[in-house]
Amino acid sequence: MAFDGRQGVRRLVLSHAEMAELIARAGVTLPPGLIPDDVVPKGDWAPEEEQALAVNLAVLAKPIVAVRMETAVPGRVLRGLFSISGHLGASLFSLADASVELSLFNAVDLGAELLRAVPPAAGTGEPLDGVVDLADLEWQSWTWQRDDDLAARARQLTCGSLSALVTGGSPDGAVIAGQIAWLLTGDRWTGLRPMNDGSRKVRLEPVTRADFPVWVAAIMDAESPSRP
Repeated sequence: MAFDGRQGVRRLVLSHAEMAELIARAGVTLPPGLIPDDVVPKGDWAPEEEQALAVNLAVLAKPIVAVRMETAVPGRVLRGLFSISGHLGASLFSLADASVELSLFNAVDLGAELLRAVPPAAGTGEPLDGVVDLADLEWQSWTWQRDDDLAARARQLTCGSLSALVTGGSPDGAVIAGQIAWLLTGDRWTGLRPMNDGSRKVRLEPVTRADFPVWVAAIMDAESPSRP
């Protein structure tokens, strides 16, 4: 059970009860929503196994940088937490059948690990590209929408979404905080990039699965005061 950096990653599937038992034994607190609150902790591990798993929990509970994600696509909803602390990274995914996947990996491999939370899309449909008012993308029936063809096409094509909250601190003391929102429009991922002009407008731009770690890295880099 001990983590071997030469292997690059360690993964383990646990029931909700087993994960709750690990959390209770370690005395840590994780963000809500990953493990049901009403789960009765239950599990039994050898001391060396519990010690190895405690490393995962330590990284998850006290990260330098954390990425909280939720992805919803037809037939699948995935909630996950990625954390980096020192040279190690850890992730926790909610799975079907009342279970979770707990992983430990090298921090330099965060980008590759993040891709596991982004379902692939064929990307053969017409891309959406342009600026829209965020209100025009809302689906509530009581929301008034302007006559915006691009926003209307986005609403019509949207069949899934991805959201991420990136938080933490940079090595030079800056606070890291940013959000990412993507839509699955037909068989393409479309990113929503804020215009940062004081308005509620966003730019829709075609993205691919491989772009997600780049968007996360951009939030981490933008918050650094050493950036020119």
